[in-house]
Amino acid sequence: MMKMKKLLIGFLLLTAVSAFGQTRQAFLDAAETAFESKDYYSALHYYKTVQEFGQEDIAVFYKTAEAARLFNAYKVAEENYKKVFDLQKNGEYPLATYWLAEMQKRQGKYEEAKQNYELYLSENELDNPYYTEVAKKEIEDCDWAITQQDSVHEFVTVEHLGSNINTPFSEYGPVQLGDTLYYSSLRFPSDMDESKPRRIFSNALWSIKGGEGVQFDPDFNDKKYHTGHVVFSEDKDRVYYTICEYKNATEIRCDIYYRDFKDGQFSDPVKLPGNINDSTYTTTQPSLGLDPFSHEPAIYFASDRPGSKGKMDIWYSVIGDNNTFGDPVNLMPINTMEYDMTPFYHKPSETLYFSSMGYQGFGGFDIYSIYTGGNLVDPYIENLGAPINSSYNDLYFFLADQEDTAYFASNRQGSMFIEDLEEACCNDIYKAAFEELDITLKALTYDKATQQDLLGATVTLLEVNGDEKVIGTQSAENTNEFKFPLIRNRSYKVIAEKPGYFPDTIMFTTRGINKSTELVKKLFLQSQSLDLELLVFDDQTKEELRGATVKLLDLSDPSNETVVQINEDGNSFIFPLDRDKSYQIITSKRGYRPDTLLLSTINTPGNRITKKVYLKQGDLEDYLPLAVYFDNDHPNPRTYNRSTRVTYDDTYPPFMERKEEFKEQFTAPLINGAKAEAADDLERFFEYSVREGRNDILKFIQLLSEEIEKGEKIEVVIQGFASPRAPSNYNDLLSSRRISSVINQFRRYSDGVLIRAINNGTLKIVQEPLGESKAPIYVSDDISDARNSIYSVPASRERRVEIIDVRRSND
Repeated sequence: MMKMKKLLIGFLLLTAVSAFGQTRQAFLDAAETAFESKDYYSALHYYKTVQEFGQEDIAVFYKTAEAARLFNAYKVAEENYKKVFDLQKNGEYPLATYWLAEMQKRQGKYEEAKQNYELYLSENELDNPYYTEVAKKEIEDCDWAITQQDSVHEFVTVEHLGSNINTPFSEYGPVQLGDTLYYSSLRFPSDMDESKPRRIFSNALWSIKGGEGVQFDPDFNDKKYHTGHVVFSEDKDRVYYTICEYKNATEIRCDIYYRDFKDGQFSDPVKLPGNINDSTYTTTQPSLGLDPFSHEPAIYFASDRPGSKGKMDIWYSVIGDNNTFGDPVNLMPINTMEYDMTPFYHKPSETLYFSSMGYQGFGGFDIYSIYTGGNLVDPYIENLGAPINSSYNDLYFFLADQEDTAYFASNRQGSMFIEDLEEACCNDIYKAAFEELDITLKALTYDKATQQDLLGATVTLLEVNGDEKVIGTQSAENTNEFKFPLIRNRSYKVIAEKPGYFPDTIMFTTRGINKSTELVKKLFLQSQSLDLELLVFDDQTKEELRGATVKLLDLSDPSNETVVQINEDGNSFIFPLDRDKSYQIITSKRGYRPDTLLLSTINTPGNRITKKVYLKQGDLEDYLPLAVYFDNDHPNPRTYNRSTRVTYDDTYPPFMERKEEFKEQFTAPLINGAKAEAADDLERFFEYSVREGRNDILKFIQLLSEEIEKGEKIEVVIQGFASPRAPSNYNDLLSSRRISSVINQFRRYSDGVLIRAINNGTLKIVQEPLGESKAPIYVSDDISDARNSIYSVPASRERRVEIIDVRRSND
């Protein structure tokens, strides 16, 4: 391989000699040409040859540093950036200090890197917002990396796979199936490549038990393109991979393909559809897993397509039946403004591993993990730490199902370099072995009220990774202690139960645990024997008040969720309470003033607390929004009048009389439970919504007249609605007639008290006939479907008038 490198370098220099002659300018021109074409390997050698002519040229030092940096020759880049830093007098190259710090960080020289990042900020903070923000992040990363130097994970052993797999060129994308390692290598020249100098291409290989790598069949590795990123389906009957083309000397653009595998033969390649592959952008690094939300089969990949958050983002697409692929979804919660790449989905733990430059890390690309079954709104992303991560680039993580072995690619110290003197370039494949950790759960059960040991409980441990799987169940009459073995990188749920007690549940995870440990979880079971019975009455009539809403708030632990109950059929509410706590109980109902009750269960005897609440009549505003309901096409059916002479009270009795008809018509095609449930829904609509609405509007009108007689000037806003059964213009007129009937109800109250108020301006009514415009799309407008467009509860709820606002004025 060293002979190949020397021949390659000699060919490059010979090309320069033949093209330009052996002059400094000839080599400089060759360097510039190679750099512009992004052939940084050639450019680096040309610039170094230019330096051998002995002329101290700061511009050449800077370009040498740039070519070395872009070729991952960090040591050479550092040396030349230092020369630029020492020679410049007026800050001609402001980024030299920034890149010097970056090269030092890549080599693990965190103290020196931090000093140079700080120097860059002190001199150039206002020059470029991007580099300013990144420099600040890098300083934090350096501080963090320094603190991690004594935190190497001792249970992980990393080894270089050696020359059977690795070469001085780049090896990447390791995937293990059984005793076979599949990977890709960027080192193969092609007779079909006409570029000068001739470029090298990536091929897919396999190695059995660490043996020498063998190329896939020639038909699989395309001689005109790069072939790589091989990943097999779970049934091993399909392989996904990438085919990539050169854009210039170093940059490539990729598409994802698949081949089916049957009877030891691969099918012809199939390119994934255009919604996945984009001819303008790159789509690469496939991995098979699950949609983090639906848990459907999905393919993950990296791409720089439009919609990306950063320079490269991780995307996924759901794999459907019949070889369909859903539109790509950007995994936005984990992507950064930098490079996020090489996704690998570990199905047993539902964990996505990926490499990124955007998170706190040691330098270059670090490998991170995220549990996809967790909170993706504010996700917990874990750096895998040393020795898996280093100050160099660490990518292409793969974890075996058993989680005892992993593979990844890195250009860290110990890798085989194209140029040993420069320590330059390329990724090698490494193997990580994980020592099994002894992680144990100790679950302890207690009586929540007494805080004493609770004996006789049953404790169940479940693994929660998408689906819940029972790991074990233990019962004991003479102890409150239960022990279970755990596995690293899992999410768990532990449940404690005992007859007569409410069960207690704790969720926890072993993610991020890097040493043997015992996790202690305490479960407190609350006795079921203490209940609150709350009875609600009208304060004036002392009658039972149905339809109230009661909220129970835990003042002792505000983080507990507020409990809400609504009883449309009665005035009684039952709440289970915890002992030794304080509660706030808020009771409310439309048309009444809310009532607040404070309750303590400290030292409460017995199993039940009974409290009576008397609600007082409220103000006009307490009735809002107030809805009254109408029969279909009423009042004055089949007319095009905008107003009516009837009052709402004229329409109410005949509508209520049709209750049984509505129930009979709507439930006719239904049977058994569905029929009974539909009948109950209609019963509640008529008895709660229609009847209560009529009672409320009568109380509202009475209260309104009392307010007017006190001298208040009031504006009432009324909206009218219709179901979408009839044409829109007809429904607009119908909603106006309904508003008119409610206004007539106002006018006929108490010998015209409100008529006079309307006439003299102390009462103003604002009408807003909205027709069917606000009707939900699920409400039927099919005139031939009377069952749904007339008799259903959704359609009935649209035939209403609402008083939505009361505005007072003292002017």
